[in-house]
Amino acid sequence: MKTILLALLHLLSRKIIEKHRPFVVGVTGTVGKTTTTHFVYDFLHSLYGETVYMSPHNYNGEYGLPLTIIGAKAPYSNPILWIWVFIRGILRLYDKKYPKYLVLEYGIDHPGEMESLLSVAKPDVGIVLNVSKNHVANFSSFEEYAKEKILLADSCGRCLYNADDAVISQGMSETAKARGVSFSAKKKTADVYVRSVSAKIDGISFDVCAGEVCATAGFPVVGSFQAYNLLPVFALGLEMGRDLHDIVTHLSDVHPQRGRGSILKGVKESVIIDGTYNGGFAAMTAGIEYVSQLPEEYARVFYLGDMRELGPDSEEMHGEIAQAILATNPDAVILVGDEMRKYVQPILSEVFPERVWRFSSSRVAGAKVREVLVSLEKPAVVFAKGSQTNLYLEEGIKEFLFDLRDTEKLCRQSERWMKIKAHFFDTICAKD
Repeated sequence: MKTILLALLHLLSRKIIEKHRPFVVGVTGTVGKTTTTHFVYDFLHSLYGETVYMSPHNYNGEYGLPLTIIGAKAPYSNPILWIWVFIRGILRLYDKKYPKYLVLEYGIDHPGEMESLLSVAKPDVGIVLNVSKNHVANFSSFEEYAKEKILLADSCGRCLYNADDAVISQGMSETAKARGVSFSAKKKTADVYVRSVSAKIDGISFDVCAGEVCATAGFPVVGSFQAYNLLPVFALGLEMGRDLHDIVTHLSDVHPQRGRGSILKGVKESVIIDGTYNGGFAAMTAGIEYVSQLPEEYARVFYLGDMRELGPDSEEMHGEIAQAILATNPDAVILVGDEMRKYVQPILSEVFPERVWRFSSSRVAGAKVREVLVSLEKPAVVFAKGSQTNLYLEEGIKEFLFDLRDTEKLCRQSERWMKIKAHFFDTICAKD
């Protein structure tokens, strides 16, 4: 039944694309694709208004992408709502106001999924951000996963790709590279590149260049790694005939989404970098590196959860996270989850056992973070990051927010999610 349902969903969404022929921008990557998808949408929306559409629910994958095309909300296991999805899809076939621009997120977690998504909608412009060891648990090897990801580059009309990612550069076919526009935070030989990057606690600024032409840009996002989420938008704008200064103007309102690097105020003048929506290896490493570069006037506190879907590489990659944390000389490390217990806590506890704690419940962990922050003699930066599966680190943040009204700025706060989390904390999560 599931196979039939999915086939019908893909057929209907494919027909909608064939009927209306919207300009499709497709985004893929292991890390940052949802953030980049939002940045692309913000840019296009500033140009073309309501003719641009992306999923307000951050949908991707074999169900999410067609639901975005149809413009429907996931019905989950409700058969009545599934009927409505198909009715809405049929109506969309004849909708004279169907969007002229679609921003689609191509996320995969099993073999064959990218090919299936591309059979529904091949992007006019594809963006390939990075390929790293995350979401690989269902693949026989990292190489198989990488090959699946890079299929998008070969299938789109024009490809914008990260020239700093060795896997992408080596894996793209020559024909894809011929149709490609490269972007880089390191190489001035790329078509679009940055220089003079300045990452502070309240945002990032840099000069973005195309050839010899440069423009200065600043954004309220945290960490120099965010340049990789912004550069594709500049490359897209140039492809659409805009100049760099014009693109900067149209990107003036971009901001991070909930749980994706947003800045919150914590107790005792602390600053919370909220990355709790999800946590892959590359993003967690980048965040730790960012914190390590902060001035000594800030204490460094890490509130981290397991990285999931790493398959057989979990021990090695969690070990690398432990070494990265050690290099920052943190004031406190609060960990959540079994992977952190097995692979990170032992390494850290050997060096500074009095600064490391591990919990099963993010709520209990959050209370410990608060206790630590209150005890510190200087204001702290708290970096919060971890996978979303059965961790819910955002609930722990509520324990050390300065203003509880900022709860609405956290991820997964809808009525549906709060019911799921209430059940989890009441009946599933181990008591610490």
